[in-house]
Amino acid sequence: MIEEPYIKKIAIVGLGPKGLYGLERLLANLAQVEIPAPIEIHLFNKSDSFGAGDIYNPAQPSYLLMNYVNGHINMWPDQKPKPAVPHPKSYVEWLIDQQEEFPTANAYTFSSRATVGRYLSEGFEELLHACPDEVSILKHVGDVVDIAKNGDDYKIFYRDSSIGFAKEVHGFQNILIATGHPCVNDSESLSQDNYVDFIYPVAQRLGNIPAGNKVAIKGMGLTFIDAVLALTEGKKGKFEKEENGSLSYIKSGLEPEIIYPFSKSGLMMFPRGNTFDTPTHIPYYFREESFEFIEPLDGKFDFERQILPFIEQEFTAVFYSRKFNEKGSELKLSRDFTEVESQIESFHEHYPATEKFDFHSFLAEPVSGKELNKSTREAIHKNILEAEIGVEKSASAATADLWRHLSEFFNKLYKFGGLKPQSQKVFLEKYAGHLNRISYGPPIENMKKIEAIAKAGLIDFSFSHNPEITQSTKYSLFIHGKEEIHVDYLVDARIPKIQLHRCPGEFYGNLLEKELITPYVNRLEGRLDFRPGCLTINEKGHPLDDTGFDNESITFAGTPTEGLTYDNDTLSRKRNDFVSGWARDLAEHCLNMKPESQFTSNTY
Repeated sequence: MIEEPYIKKIAIVGLGPKGLYGLERLLANLAQVEIPAPIEIHLFNKSDSFGAGDIYNPAQPSYLLMNYVNGHINMWPDQKPKPAVPHPKSYVEWLIDQQEEFPTANAYTFSSRATVGRYLSEGFEELLHACPDEVSILKHVGDVVDIAKNGDDYKIFYRDSSIGFAKEVHGFQNILIATGHPCVNDSESLSQDNYVDFIYPVAQRLGNIPAGNKVAIKGMGLTFIDAVLALTEGKKGKFEKEENGSLSYIKSGLEPEIIYPFSKSGLMMFPRGNTFDTPTHIPYYFREESFEFIEPLDGKFDFERQILPFIEQEFTAVFYSRKFNEKGSELKLSRDFTEVESQIESFHEHYPATEKFDFHSFLAEPVSGKELNKSTREAIHKNILEAEIGVEKSASAATADLWRHLSEFFNKLYKFGGLKPQSQKVFLEKYAGHLNRISYGPPIENMKKIEAIAKAGLIDFSFSHNPEITQSTKYSLFIHGKEEIHVDYLVDARIPKIQLHRCPGEFYGNLLEKELITPYVNRLEGRLDFRPGCLTINEKGHPLDDTGFDNESITFAGTPTEGLTYDNDTLSRKRNDFVSGWARDLAEHCLNMKPESQFTSNTY
């Protein structure tokens, strides 16, 4: 073995936004200290889209839009230490520099994901140029498939994209893992030629579906909208604006004959308009003070018994505050909610034609009846109109937007096993999806496109509400009381959730086998356990073994932590921020590095 100077080696696995934020914080912290020995930072990403990752890849089509208004986007944090780059720019400031290319873009509009990806990629390049002399950054393109203990260090195995087989890199003392979604939704169907398990990148995954075919799409969220646009606008279809502000769709002849969407609920997301610079909602009922005298049961909360009542009160108060304003009056809030209910009862006596608000119906009332296609399109049109009125005036839009303001406090109650096991299961299966559906929907423009495509006869919602699916040569959809229909392709337009106990994928499967991670189990003595699918970590993101020992050499961030945390918004710098602490601790550790020569393994 050759004696070499000691080199601190750090790896970041996954260079989408969370990995990028980790790199940014690490360089910011290292810029504040005198580095006693060389540092190598190795970046592993499955594509060459470093900084943006697959979701924000700059090469994707421009019709794939953000559901996050421009003014909220900033890859540079407002915290110490300041970023290492000399002139960090928010996304809006960056857009101003590109004004010739994006003349109508501002803080209140929505961008394409590709444009946001360019911003993130350029920020990544700025970080490379701002790197201290003692720090080297090395990029590796390919899927990381395994990590193994190698003496006191770790080695990483990845499938190099340029040569198609696995390589390994040795000598890592610290690894940040920010891999995103690790598995597919339905591994048993992967061998079917007419099944598409994941729609991204859309041009490659959906481009081979022939014109004139019948296509069923599973899932009716944001990914469904992207899939439909890829099969229409991506097939050279065009939109024209009508005098009333709606859109009409002009067929190219390259589209499928018909698209049949479906999901468990059969409900579309609520569209949303600009939320930047709108007044921040300050919760009156669902807030910390309401829980001062509410004790967790056996150390954990019961969601439906202890948390949901305050959420329902907050939703009811917001809805009726707007309805009262419409009639020129004011809803007077009170800690005693019966006083609010009395005002609401009196309001309906005076205005009997005004719709009554029911939280559960608002959240998840299925579109019913024989005319599913007609009623779903009517609901889409109504929600577009409410979103255009805006959250400050529309009771429906304000109520739909509310969860965005409440979820941060909810995360404090929820994270790291804050709910009883079966109560967490109930929340995830019965409430979480619907809360996301109403609050994190697409921009109005995209929902208008879906409406136009449906009006053009290319989308049929007749089988949208939880049909039975069978498969022989073709897939078949069946709802009781309707004639069975057959389709040529089935597209899964859901984002897969981490499920270590069911579908870990190759990388996480290998980590499980080597016992570098363990599946998280929400336990409470005398109650049924619940496995949300994530791994067990502590509050710093370090994985824990069965004895509770934490491995400080490895840190997880983002999607793999979902289940012990809630709502890992990809672009949020603050929500479930594991990377800032990781970078700070690592920079402090680097101060203690010994610069004298030590025996180290070769890099490759």
